[in-house]
Amino acid sequence: MSTSTDDLPQRLVSISFQLNRIVPIFQLILGTFGNIMNIFIFTRRSLRTNPCSHYFLASSINNLFVLYVALLTRLLSSGWKIDPSNSNIILCKLRIFFVYSSLCLIQWFVVLASIDRFFSTCHTIQYRQFSSLKIARRAVALIILIIALAHFHTLIWWTVDYIDTDLYCNIFISEYELAFQIFFLTFSCMLPIILMIIFGILMILNVRKLHIQIAAQNNGVRSDRSRSKDRQLVTMLLVQVIAMICCTAPFATVNIFDMIVRYMDKIIYNPKIKQFFDNICRLILYLNPMIGFYIYTLFSRAFRTETKRLIKNGFQYVYEKSGLQRCFLTHQQNQTTVSNQPALQWVKKVRSNQNPIKY
Repeated sequence: MSTSTDDLPQRLVSISFQLNRIVPIFQLILGTFGNIMNIFIFTRRSLRTNPCSHYFLASSINNLFVLYVALLTRLLSSGWKIDPSNSNIILCKLRIFFVYSSLCLIQWFVVLASIDRFFSTCHTIQYRQFSSLKIARRAVALIILIIALAHFHTLIWWTVDYIDTDLYCNIFISEYELAFQIFFLTFSCMLPIILMIIFGILMILNVRKLHIQIAAQNNGVRSDRSRSKDRQLVTMLLVQVIAMICCTAPFATVNIFDMIVRYMDKIIYNPKIKQFFDNICRLILYLNPMIGFYIYTLFSRAFRTETKRLIKNGFQYVYEKSGLQRCFLTHQQNQTTVSNQPALQWVKKVRSNQNPIKY
């Protein structure tokens, strides 16, 4: 029994290593497909003038950046021990800056979308004016600038140095390490989630007020289309917030535990078991940049309609440009000619048996 217990941490390390090799590959494939589909759909004529769609479009572009700058480098580093940033100080600083900045933007683009939905459902005209494409474009540019400036310190304090006999890209100042963990938990995890919940609740209250007003104006009669759009809006927001919390909370919890055990010597824990949970929670965190398309598809009928239309147009474009249409039409004409051969022969035979008319 003791031997089995002693082997458990090593087994967890082995399982973690294999998960780091396998899971990110599926995340990359599904995330790439989903975000590319999002980009095509949110740039369609029916959606690109909507300010909320602009936030989703910016989020999808950022998600692709996260997948190939953060997740791919993690796959190579944790799964295959390939990490040039461990030996190059410039790559080290740039990688950390872009990884944490883009991960932070995932949360804040959803916050902006939640704020936009809150304003768009307000019954006051002055508030509804804040939901516009012009403001959305400015808000996206502003939040990118703020996040970049907020993470500028990573370019200064992250560096390459030796741990035992190997070089690593890491933080080597204990005071800054604690400050960085607090900054990441506050700015990238807790604050965005709190704002999403607040504006989500406010939006739901606004929608209910609108329901009451419209019902009073129409004597209790509302169109099915209006009611369906409201349901889709509320459902998509709630699912997004819940999914964001579920994907972010485990990683935040592990980081809080790490701060506690690092600065309280009385807590005894096994580093290998902690490493296992760190890896699992980080893999869950990387679900954030890949699940958007699948949430929109499952919970929005309008998004499903646009997706079907996009796929249909895509197949039609490939069908026409690849020459398949020409080949199919030629084959169909040949089949028609072959099927008409007996009739043509019968007509010729009848005509040959007819006697010429003499005048």
